[in-house]
Amino acid sequence: MMKAFTPAECLARMFGHWPWLVACLLAAFLIAPSAASAQTIYKVVDEHGNVTYTDQRPSDDAEPIALPGIAVVDEEEEVVEEVIQAEAQGEAATEQPSLSFRIASPAPEAVITDPDGHLTIELESNIELPPAAQAVIYINGVPQEPVNSFVTTFEGVGFGEHSLRAELQTASGRVLALSEEIYVRLRADNGR
Repeated sequence: MMKAFTPAECLARMFGHWPWLVACLLAAFLIAPSAASAQTIYKVVDEHGNVTYTDQRPSDDAEPIALPGIAVVDEEEEVVEEVIQAEAQGEAATEQPSLSFRIASPAPEAVITDPDGHLTIELESNIELPPAAQAVIYINGVPQEPVNSFVTTFEGVGFGEHSLRAELQTASGRVLALSEEIYVRLRADNGR
């Protein structure tokens, strides 16, 4: 784990020590976004209608404002989007293979035996899951919470036949790829 330095330590170390300067800058970039996202912000309007935003609570009855989330698009997500756009336009992607995405397990029409009603789904793609991407699995048409993994287990799904499909999405919810819908049957040990 990298040590975070105070500004004074950074200044003291940066002259003649370039590695420390790089470490300080890196620490600042890593710490600043998480600190900013956790901060409470208040909106204050004075008697003249001037608006000010502050992190200092202006009065006991002041309510914090909700800030929108920040969507960060990383390089891998851009590459995936470029591949999809090139294929949609009928062009051959030059450096990246075409994107394939499917439910690898369970197999279509599988009968799964689990006394607790757990269902493990494994997705497969020809690309690694980009950090900014997420998989959304639909069970019986209902989207489950997005996951950042190609393998996930759902508890208490219930016994009987279920439809499954999955989407690979950006963090903002843009669909990058779809799997085909499959049907499986989940039963307990006693054959329910």
